Amino acid sequence: MIKLEALSFTYDEAAKRALDGITLRAGAGALVCVVGVDSSGKSTLFRLLNGTAPRAFPGERTGAVAVAGMDPAERGHAELGAVATSVFDDPDSQIVSLTVEEEVSFALVQRGYEFAEIARRVGESLERVGLAGFERRSTASLSGGQKQRLVMAAALALKPKILLIDEGTSALDPEGARHFFSLVRETTARDGATAVVNERDLDLAFEFADAILVLDRGRVALSGTPAEVAQGCETLARLGLRVPGWLALAAELRNRGVLSGVLPASERELLARVRALTGGNARYGEVPRDDADEESARPETVDAAFAETAAAGGEQI
Repeated sequence: MIKLEALSFTYDEAAKRALDGITLRAGAGALVCVVGVDSSGKSTLFRLLNGTAPRAFPGERTGAVAVAGMDPAERGHAELGAVATSVFDDPDSQIVSLTVEEEVSFALVQRGYEFAEIARRVGESLERVGLAGFERRSTASLSGGQKQRLVMAAALALKPKILLIDEGTSALDPEGARHFFSLVRETTARDGATAVVNERDLDLAFEFADAILVLDRGRVALSGTPAEVAQGCETLARLGLRVPGWLALAAELRNRGVLSGVLPASERELLARVRALTGGNARYGEVPRDDADEESARPETVDAAFAETAAAGGEQI
């Protein structure tokens, strides 16, 4: 559904390329997270995918971009918008209507859907983002997080084949951010949509993405599945990204000789391996007890498991 081949882009009057030789393939149902610090090239990639570069952001592009078989630079907004929907980091820049219901239905009306279908989609999308009952609310009265959810509802109502998101969790608290990614994951799994999401939070990327693309000054620093990118833990830290605590701990355990082999791809995997070291057989998040007064329960967290492992002498696994 999305194919990039040696894609490079230089803004007019810029001395350096904003993107340099990016290659990416994402099929139907895939969720790809693009991560990197400021000026890494995430926003430029987003603009090239939705066609705003080079139209609204002039510059020279080399290489190839295909979104659902179309070159975004050569197709009109309406034609590209029929298959691809964008969600920006600033919801105020996208909201155009006075009420929640009007905002979600706006694009559906423009595309000529029947009233009954519009009503069904509006209700369904608001329910999915947790804004059911907000139909008559003024969009100006919403919080930043609610506005972000509203923009997402409007995107979901269109049932896009391609979902492009530029730091859509920026106005959300941690719980809201996880719910946001759950919606994206559900959309790719249920509807077969392809999602490319710019995101700063590596915890979310490792938990939800099928593939992670790490950019550094316009170039690919790391790419692959979460399991593959986890092996570049030191590179992630060197680039100034906040490495998930469980991954940093796993790297430290391996450096100390407690763990061997490849680094785990999730906190769940790390905890399972650490518990195996100490003979534990607890399920993730549980502490089994044969007796309510038993004092030898297995550790409930990765930190507790590490402390127990270190005390046990650090046998490798």
